[in-house]
Amino acid sequence: MRKAFLYHIESKSLFCRRCQKVCNHKLFAREPYSVCGGIRPHIPLLCSCDICSTYFIAFSQEFSFFCDSHKSEYTKILGHNRIIPGNWLYVKGSARPGIVKGVFHSATEEVIIVSHNNGPDEKIERPFNEDELELYPKGYRLMPAQSGQTLIGDPIYHVLRDMFGVSVGIVNDGKKEKQALLLENNTLLFITLPEAYQTAPNAQLQEQVRLKIKSAFPELITNLSYNVGQGIVYIKGTVPNIRIKKEIRELLESIPSVRGCVDFIEVQPTLSVSDHVLKLKVLHVLEDLILPIFDYNVTVENAKVTVHSYYHFENTPVDLEKRLEVVDGIRDLSLLLQISPTETNHHKTLCFNASRALKEHPKLKDTCIRVSCNGKKMILEGRIHSIMQKSQAYFTAMRSTKKISIENKLRIVQSSEE
Repeated sequence: MRKAFLYHIESKSLFCRRCQKVCNHKLFAREPYSVCGGIRPHIPLLCSCDICSTYFIAFSQEFSFFCDSHKSEYTKILGHNRIIPGNWLYVKGSARPGIVKGVFHSATEEVIIVSHNNGPDEKIERPFNEDELELYPKGYRLMPAQSGQTLIGDPIYHVLRDMFGVSVGIVNDGKKEKQALLLENNTLLFITLPEAYQTAPNAQLQEQVRLKIKSAFPELITNLSYNVGQGIVYIKGTVPNIRIKKEIRELLESIPSVRGCVDFIEVQPTLSVSDHVLKLKVLHVLEDLILPIFDYNVTVENAKVTVHSYYHFENTPVDLEKRLEVVDGIRDLSLLLQISPTETNHHKTLCFNASRALKEHPKLKDTCIRVSCNGKKMILEGRIHSIMQKSQAYFTAMRSTKKISIENKLRIVQSSEE
């Protein structure tokens, strides 16, 4: 298992069952990811203890570095957080938190109006301290009430113990799953998760998986094998393309009692295609002028396709992956999309003038040319049919601008090959 998870993406203090204490763990993924700003859900992560090397599988949505981690709110604690209207606020000793309706302060005093369901508004007056210490600006999870919503790494406040801490993992004692908390006095506390957050028994989940796959992919049922453990589905086998592989994974992840899926499914295309031909097929997709991408590069090695491309923030290429996944011959696909700096009005004008000049050129009518700016250069990409057309496109674009360098990435393709 460890050999499949090659990329170290983060280190965290987590509870280790073998060491029976909180230790530093390295988190590994099967592909390179950055946790800056959060990563998408359902990415399997192998968490390995630095002391004993024991590992377990968790998923990105179970950690606090996942952006839209949960619909439930974090709660601000009076005296430990800065407060603004709309925050959930808990005052020590209260029965429950409330919603902040307003915050008013003078040079010396702060007044907070808190609304509680089915009750009168509460008015809190206290001295105003602009330099109030705030360790966790987003707030805390209240324990034990929010144990089901708490993510690994979340700061917590235990209401009954009047003590702060952090969530360091989820453990299974053989019967129930429990939230592991490390309190500020170094006490380890285990809180049984609510029934709704307990994973289904393995046999029950195995049957759910079988029925789902049999219903959605009856033609592939004999090509796949799977097993489950602690809410995780491990599946392997063969499928004809990447799109089906992704659909199987999404189907399994949609089962309510499934924490996540670790797939070792291999893509075996129906056609054997050389890397050269596969690259041409991918380029043909990328050259569709409808796609809001530019300055792209494609590498193919042993049917593994890697696409580097730029796009503008306001035009995210949402369907690019779907269009590439069905290209016959691809065994693996990696999309590395990068947001380009916002175009200036000057650059937009230059691209518009060059595009219009290229469209109006009588000898370029049967071509497919994309004009874009990335940084300080203009880029010509797409398909033409001869060296003469490539030169004509370059000089036409240059005459329409005259004030910017041009990179000519046009690809010569015979009409019969389109």
